[in-house]
Amino acid sequence: MGGLTLLAPLTLIGLLALPLVWLILRISPPAPKREAFPPLAILRGVETDEETPNATPWWLLLFRLSLIALTVFALSLPLLQRDDVNADTPLTLILDDSALSAAAWDAMTDEARLRLETAQRANQEVIFITGGASDVDPIPAAEALQRLRSARPQLQARTRSILPELPAGRQTIFITSGATYAANETLNTALQDQNVSVITAPLSLTPIVPGDVRETADGFEADWYALSGGRQATIEALAANGSILASEPIAFGPTQTLATASVRLPPQLRSRVSSLRVAGARASVSTKLLDDGFGRPLVGVLAPPSGTSSPLLSEAFYAEQALTPFADLFIGDADTVLSLNPSVLVMPDSMSAEAPRVAEYVEAGGIVVRFAGPQLAQSPDDLVPVDLRQGGRSIGGALAWETPQALAPFEATSPFAGVSVPNDVRVSRQVMARPGAETDARTWARLEDGSPVVTSAVRGEGRVVLFHVTAGPEWSNLAISGLYVDLLKRILPLAKTRRVTLAYNENGADYVLDRLLDPFGQLRPPPLQVVQVRDSAFNATDPAFIPGLYRQGTRQVAVNAIGDVDQFQRLDTDGLNVSQISGQDPRSLAGWLLGIALLLLSVDVLFSAILSGRVRWSGRSSRGSQLAACLLGAILLAFSLNPSTANAQSADIEGVEQRIAEAALGLHLAFVETGDARIDDLSRAAIESVAYALTSRTTVEPVGVHGVTPDSEGLELYPFLYWPIRLDTPALTEEERATINGYIAAGGTLVLDTADEAERTFRAGAPHPGLQRLTEGLNIGRLTAVSRDHVMTKSFYLTQVFPGRWASGPVFVEAGDATQGGRDGVSSVIIGSNDWAAGWAIDETTGGLVELSNDIPRQREMATRFGVNLAMYTLSGNYKSDQVHAADLIERLGRGETE
Repeated sequence: MGGLTLLAPLTLIGLLALPLVWLILRISPPAPKREAFPPLAILRGVETDEETPNATPWWLLLFRLSLIALTVFALSLPLLQRDDVNADTPLTLILDDSALSAAAWDAMTDEARLRLETAQRANQEVIFITGGASDVDPIPAAEALQRLRSARPQLQARTRSILPELPAGRQTIFITSGATYAANETLNTALQDQNVSVITAPLSLTPIVPGDVRETADGFEADWYALSGGRQATIEALAANGSILASEPIAFGPTQTLATASVRLPPQLRSRVSSLRVAGARASVSTKLLDDGFGRPLVGVLAPPSGTSSPLLSEAFYAEQALTPFADLFIGDADTVLSLNPSVLVMPDSMSAEAPRVAEYVEAGGIVVRFAGPQLAQSPDDLVPVDLRQGGRSIGGALAWETPQALAPFEATSPFAGVSVPNDVRVSRQVMARPGAETDARTWARLEDGSPVVTSAVRGEGRVVLFHVTAGPEWSNLAISGLYVDLLKRILPLAKTRRVTLAYNENGADYVLDRLLDPFGQLRPPPLQVVQVRDSAFNATDPAFIPGLYRQGTRQVAVNAIGDVDQFQRLDTDGLNVSQISGQDPRSLAGWLLGIALLLLSVDVLFSAILSGRVRWSGRSSRGSQLAACLLGAILLAFSLNPSTANAQSADIEGVEQRIAEAALGLHLAFVETGDARIDDLSRAAIESVAYALTSRTTVEPVGVHGVTPDSEGLELYPFLYWPIRLDTPALTEEERATINGYIAAGGTLVLDTADEAERTFRAGAPHPGLQRLTEGLNIGRLTAVSRDHVMTKSFYLTQVFPGRWASGPVFVEAGDATQGGRDGVSSVIIGSNDWAAGWAIDETTGGLVELSNDIPRQREMATRFGVNLAMYTLSGNYKSDQVHAADLIERLGRGETE
């Protein structure tokens, strides 16, 4: 009926009872039986002050019939549809699921759900089209809803430009974010030809996309583009591990669509920036991946004090000239250079005496590029990737057997694959490596006779790269050739990522997808099927490529979702019927109508009291006026309520009650929601992974995971709360503080994770500001670092590490005297900075969701084991600690029986 829909229309059959009700009311109350009594004849004709009718008045009869009809109509669950929703015409729904829709995905899918639910209530079949699909066969609306629930934005941002031939006589709707990429005019023509109505997301949900990034003397500048002016955003610079290195606000003028963010960073931090993003925007198109082409790594060059006026006689001179355009160089002795903790260290042969000190730098994760020479030839040390023969090999000269050798083409598995070798580069002397399978596996470059000239190997957490020739022109002319620069440039990417594992394939010159960028802006492991692109066909701005990081040996190249900002445009809507997503769901009238019926029932009681004479309207008695005033006040109060607020409150109450019921009936793990969708999604995935590990490895079987807030009811039902703490985490309100203290008093454990181990040293011992604000006023005892015999180290697995994204951060718990009483030895708080959620979060198909720093072997597995230990610790208390004394207890029992 127009915009009105009845969800339970069969209830209207109750209206057939109205005639029966009318008959009952019509004869009630029954007429009194007349008896003749002669003595009372004298009273005939005397008027009485009070009369009682012998039948229901017609107006009260009509009132009661209306009340019953209203109740029946309310029970039919009437639903008031939006004016723009048409349930009479069959529906064809096209959902724009390009990566441009990620930021507005929730709003777009809510609109699509509304349309499909309306078609389902009308028992219609719909045509539902997503992505590049061309299937126009109608399907039941319920099946279309199932497809919608599983729909996700595509990886690429390119917008479809061709629509399939759609059947006529249907209402066709295209739901889009309002932005297009590389398909604007063609898409407009296709929409006009098919007479499609367009529904767009609000401009506030359209993405802000990145443009060029330019390095400056003290940082860098980044351009950002929007489809409309008057917007504001914050740009964040992220390291490879996901930590935020810097943030800068930008603002678009009323008519401006371009804004520039100027970020100031010292060289040590600038070289660690791996991506930029719009804060709070969960979209790949609002993320800028940076590769080897960005940033100037900090490179240290070891050199003795200058003792000559001719720099051409210095080995460091040639390395300095080759690297200056691509890196920030610091030249000096070991004390000066190593104190700066450079990403790469260049070590000429003249500095071979510093090998023991440099070895510590490599073990800690550094990259050293070493050159051979007379000192290494005569006295080989341990800081080499392969075993060396003592004494150099002279290739050219009067007493030499061979002539100077040229370099062989680089093998496919070498990081230098794809670099052309000039014909004029010759090597006249080198340090020889002992032949063997290990040497062959560690060789990056060879001479034409097959002898290694560049070798490399992993050492500790770092890597050693050895050129078997000098850094200058003494043993070869490599140092004065362009090839020298190309080879050092291929090594510099190791400085940026410090990854010691190199990606190769059967053709090392091809590019292999190393990490893909999902539509919501998260870097994830590549699909199981290898994505490989030949070097000749690789184009980082091609919209057909999967966004992410591609690797070619040690090189890393970024393919962003938006490669050419000139193709990012607002949808051309000329000649189209366009409306905007309103975000309004159909409103149910059942609650309103039932409320009105109850109020009318109260009014009916008042009418009955008046007609029976129990209530008088005389001025001497105010009972009637008081009752009428109360009823009138109740009616006015009911109508003054905001229906949307009441519905929202009712929904919230139902959601809280359902969560509490679920937590009471089955074990649930919980995390505290921060309001940041990226952090909350990672926390949920992490706790779900811990629950899965518990189910698969222990007898504990959690039913599910709940996200809660600090003031949520029923927190005592959860054994622990994982709480990610940000730098801007606000202080708790009085209500939240009371709730958390109540949770602690009930035996709960707070797991507070600051996730800032990489930046903790920059605070120089200062407390974490967010942690300091949050813990103010909480009933937390004296803290101490977790000891080697703490129960948490043996609650299930035997472990001494508590890793997440990092593994070196300290972990604090309450001191022993603070965990006594009714807590069964369990600390009320566990505080760490290792970003445990990053280590726990595992996807069943792609593996870890976040890349770890790999501070320890098998770090992700050890993080999962810590998650299991944490859960078992909070669930079992000092059970494991008591087991230590089991032998003594048994011995005492035995002595007692003997006595």
